[in-house]
Amino acid sequence: MKKNLKYLFNIILSCFLAAILFSCSASKIPESELYPLQKIIKIPEPTGEQKLEINSEIKSEFVTSEKSGNIKISGYETKNQLFLEKVIEPLVATHLDELVKKSPTEIINTLTLFGYEIYQTYLGKDFYRWGGDILDLDDPQERSHRYQFSFGLDCSGFTSLPYELAAYFKLIKPKQALFSSKGYEIYCELNNKNDIGGREGTSNNFRLDTPELAVLGKEVFRLEKNQVPTEEQIKLLQPGDIVGRSGHFGIIALLNGEAYYLESGGWVVSKNDGIPVKAFEALKIFASTGSITVRRCLEINN
Repeated sequence: MKKNLKYLFNIILSCFLAAILFSCSASKIPESELYPLQKIIKIPEPTGEQKLEINSEIKSEFVTSEKSGNIKISGYETKNQLFLEKVIEPLVATHLDELVKKSPTEIINTLTLFGYEIYQTYLGKDFYRWGGDILDLDDPQERSHRYQFSFGLDCSGFTSLPYELAAYFKLIKPKQALFSSKGYEIYCELNNKNDIGGREGTSNNFRLDTPELAVLGKEVFRLEKNQVPTEEQIKLLQPGDIVGRSGHFGIIALLNGEAYYLESGGWVVSKNDGIPVKAFEALKIFASTGSITVRRCLEINN
């Protein structure tokens, strides 16, 4: 009798585990169904020369610079602007006439998906680099993940990427692109606010980090720790909305008509092999680590 019960228990347990595994695998969106993420700016395979010049293994130089107040900052600089000028700019430039006809949210959506995919194309699924932003505004870094490497974006560097590109290519007025360095500089001027995001409390050239992203723009909604987003809240999301809290942020984009969450680093996309995650599941996972807010700087559906 005990053997029969044990046998029955093992069968039930095996079925339960199989159901969980099937559910997990079935819920994961195949990469082939999403990539290419956007259809406007085609990303060609990098040439051999490009792969040698821009890849995840290129080390940076150790430098020391002097900032105001005779403060000396030492560390490793990024070279993302080289990536921007040599690879990103030529690709985007051929589509400016097409992009400028789109609404700001559509522009940000395209640039979010394009930026994510082109960084993955050149640097791999995980392109996180502490202190990395597209314009190399941040101070040289002397610690943390991949701080000695030339290319890569940290979470705020990626979250602000589409806004930086939109302002750089003059597709959106800087004042509209609040989540960009140019937009933030205007905000600081209008609100008599000092830019103190750099190391040792110095200026960070208006490069946005997570403490700034956590207070800028309009709060769309908030989730407390372990709170699950409602269907109504997911419907409120639009491209360019940022998600997180001081410490980590990601961004929302539309893929095939559905809201997805993308990030550099973090706890959501990195656990999904670098593949964007549907917004409902992503926000649920993110909120399990602590309270988060969804913030917006663009007018709804503009």
